[in-house]
Amino acid sequence: MGVTWRHLFRPAVTVQYPEERDVLPERVRMKLDVNIDDCIGCRLCERACPVDCIEIGTIKSTDDDDLGETSTGHKKKLWVNQFDIDLAKCCYCELCVHPCPTDCIFMVPDYEYSVYDRDNLLFSFSDMTPEQIEEAQAKLEKEEEEKRRKKEEARLAKKKKAEEKKEGGSEDDGGSKASAGAGKSDASTNADADAAKEARRAEREARRAARKAEREAKKKSDS
Repeated sequence: MGVTWRHLFRPAVTVQYPEERDVLPERVRMKLDVNIDDCIGCRLCERACPVDCIEIGTIKSTDDDDLGETSTGHKKKLWVNQFDIDLAKCCYCELCVHPCPTDCIFMVPDYEYSVYDRDNLLFSFSDMTPEQIEEAQAKLEKEEEEKRRKKEEARLAKKKKAEEKKEGGSEDDGGSKASAGAGKSDASTNADADAAKEARRAEREARRAARKAEREAKKKSDS
């Protein structure tokens, strides 16, 4: 009762909201906001969130797409087709803000967003239309299919070249074997010719020796 009596005679400090509003501290954490133009789709904020209230979807850009750069000079390589934050789950810890390399996600001093249906606390920040998402996906699929086709053609060409090289090597081996066989055949022919020549020489020597023996025998008989 003493506390009650002391405050009973003091001036009221009640703020007559909404006509009167308190000045919020500089680092107050009230609501998450996103500058989608600076988002590069790295998903670091999504991974840092302890309650999984952030959901991000990306589509890889094709070689002919130029998505430009962020205000911090980072090259954009991904289409961000989804960036949803469910503030019904958010615990306002601000852990998602600090890892962002482009400072595209931040807290704002906005606390007047009460709703009757908590589904209305799901905020979507992606500015891509369903038609743009479909077009980006179709272009990416077409480019990937073209790259797969070229890769397969290069593989087949490399395989064909290797087979042709292998066949050429086999022909060279066949030619070498044929040459070796021809050389062997020539050597065998020369050896046969030498053997026949030697046989004829031996035959002549034998006939000469026989005639000589016959003449000597005739001389002995005459004497």
